[in-house]
Amino acid sequence: MNSSVNGRRTVGRPRNTDSDARRERILEVATDIFSREGYRSTAMTTIARGAGLSQTGLLHHFPNKNALLNAVMTRRDSLDWLKIDLAGTRARGWDYIENLVSLVENNQENKSIVKLFTTLSGEAVDIDHPANQWLLEHHQSFSDAICQALKEAMSDGVIDANAPVESIARTIMAVMDGLQIQWLSNADYTDMSHDFSLYIDTVRQQWQAPCKAEQDT
Repeated sequence: MNSSVNGRRTVGRPRNTDSDARRERILEVATDIFSREGYRSTAMTTIARGAGLSQTGLLHHFPNKNALLNAVMTRRDSLDWLKIDLAGTRARGWDYIENLVSLVENNQENKSIVKLFTTLSGEAVDIDHPANQWLLEHHQSFSDAICQALKEAMSDGVIDANAPVESIARTIMAVMDGLQIQWLSNADYTDMSHDFSLYIDTVRQQWQAPCKAEQDT
């Protein structure tokens, strides 16, 4: 018997399908509003209204604005990691660095996600901001991932063993963030992925392993 009676759940239907869909809708709305208004200027009632819920309904999923913010930023980072790991598994060495170009290309198709990061990052430099810890952890985890990839590239004979991996990682992140600000603020600037790709090529040329450089000449 597959039909429901008096509105009861249909047999075989996943229990949390509606709840998961509603939660995802809340996160989409919150992402859009936080990206436009910032965290501090946004009221939970605004997000509830945008998601088509009462405030009580919103609080059922997220008990307060801090919990909602954490979920929004965790979701944003998860989407980025998925874009970097294009084949479903983590790329190794220089291939991982090259995948960062694809991440920038994908971000150009998701302006609200880029604006969310830029808006919240600007606020979160304040140590008392609820997203400050997220920002610190975001930069640390991203830096660790880039450093790991660069060290793998060293082992693979692609990058010079003397390359300052931590400094390179910080500047790669800085270039990504800086290009995003220019892209968001200038309607005539349409292809930040091109400039980022040129920068990544420059990094490789500058820190190419000596034996590899000789083979390429």
